[in-house]
Amino acid sequence: MSASRNLKSRLAWFLACLSTGAATGMAGAWFTGNPSWYLAIPAALALGWLWVANPDECTPPTARRAAA
Repeated sequence: MSASRNLKSRLAWFLACLSTGAATGMAGAWFTGNPSWYLAIPAALALGWLWVANPDECTPPTARRAAA
């Protein structure tokens, strides 16, 4: 997968999670009048990161030992 395609995919997932959280926050605040529903935005981002993230991409490749 190319770097730009990977970036576009990550940006799309980020915007989807952000939109989901914002919609949940607005709907909850509208129905209940409690602004605490806007905490759904960081919650949706965290859940999206847990579901989509690949921890293998965060670790550096292991160094190969040079044969002596």
